[in-house]
Amino acid sequence: MSENLLQIQPISEMPLVRRDSAPPLAPEAPTAALISLGCAKNTVDSEIMLAALAGAGYRLVSDAEDAQVAIVNTCGFIEDAKRESIDTILEVAQLKEAGDLETLVVAGCLAERYRGELAQGLPEVDLFIGTREYDQLPALLSGERGGAREAFSDTLMDYGRRLPRILAEPGPSAYLKVAEGCSRPCTFCVIPRFRGRFRSRPLDLVVEEAGALAEAGVREVNLLAQEITSYGVDLGLGFSLAKLLAELNEVDGLDWIRVLYNYPRGVTDELLDAYRELPKVCEYIDMPLQHVATPVLDAMRRGIDEEGTRELVARIKEKVPGCALRTTMLVGFPGETDADFERLLDFVEETRFARLGGFVFSPEDRSIAARLPDQVPAELARERMARLLALQERIMAEDNEALIGQETQVLVEGLTGEGLLRGRTRLQAPEVDGEVFLHETEAEPGEIIACEIIGTDGVDLVARGVEADVSTAPGR
Repeated sequence: MSENLLQIQPISEMPLVRRDSAPPLAPEAPTAALISLGCAKNTVDSEIMLAALAGAGYRLVSDAEDAQVAIVNTCGFIEDAKRESIDTILEVAQLKEAGDLETLVVAGCLAERYRGELAQGLPEVDLFIGTREYDQLPALLSGERGGAREAFSDTLMDYGRRLPRILAEPGPSAYLKVAEGCSRPCTFCVIPRFRGRFRSRPLDLVVEEAGALAEAGVREVNLLAQEITSYGVDLGLGFSLAKLLAELNEVDGLDWIRVLYNYPRGVTDELLDAYRELPKVCEYIDMPLQHVATPVLDAMRRGIDEEGTRELVARIKEKVPGCALRTTMLVGFPGETDADFERLLDFVEETRFARLGGFVFSPEDRSIAARLPDQVPAELARERMARLLALQERIMAEDNEALIGQETQVLVEGLTGEGLLRGRTRLQAPEVDGEVFLHETEAEPGEIIACEIIGTDGVDLVARGVEADVSTAPGR
């Protein structure tokens, strides 16, 4: 395809962030579509690939059926995610016979994790790249890098430089990656093996990208890293996430700043003060705890025990009153006893997390936990997970009912299929925490409006606008 590439704008000269409003290309420009699976960090990586393709002259399309080149950015975190990735690859591969598809690329964590193995089992795929070559995709497609079917680098991708993005989704909210990789020793996780060690992005570059997002119409940024509380340590800045939040709080055009994936050991008093004092920082603390029973936490190598976990939760609630505390729990970890699980249920009942996500333990290849004794039977682990989620569902239903009659701010994001306005409060993260459906309300996407909660709909809330206008007022 190299003879068809139309160089419209070198990637180094592209705007740092842009919506999908590229200049019109000639009809012969090759078309490309990208399917992004897995977490929000993958979404950002996909947007970097989109910018690289656009910079090399590709015409981006939303449907793989209309594309000559299709890229599947895979997830390789747990077994269910791996299965979804393989199924998607095989589904897209069928378009080679049924559609215009000429080239199928598999990128991301699954490709990186199983270098060499996937190529043997998936002859339908034309190019495999991992997690370190995203901005090099056009050169790899054109054969400039040797034309090999597998293109993996042993050098970690440099996130300390400008990496233009094209926002994949419309709307006033976007993700902002502040670091890559992880250096924590959790025994159940293999992410450091294919994402590499923890690397912070330079503070000035993160702030610059936040400003570019605001100029593109984004009003809420959701900060991402595999383990965000270590931000700045590798740059010689110490634990400086609070400093980054203070800088972002001054970015014109941004109204809400949300922090995702806090590691418990890194939640300092300085960070909690930033949550409480900086008006644009949402009082929303996403902190995957994984468990509470000390024997399980020790086996996971989480660096904290039950007493420390309980003290941390109490300190958060004291320093950031009214915050939404979101967590993730891992059930069925090797050695988890009935007593350990009952302690977890008691802890969840006492803490009343605003949101709780759950995973059943998956013995991942090459993880330490996969080799531990006393593996919990899968059926028992699933039964425990069902009990945990039922408990959390009851807690959320009770807490949502208690919100009826209260006023809150809502960021309007768009319309439902039925034509209702929809949005989120400061205490709801995108994609994982439900939405607010607005009745008897007029507003435009991107506005932040005062609303009264008038009902609930499962995990979602129902509200209507009130007369107060806060569309230009950041903060609480």
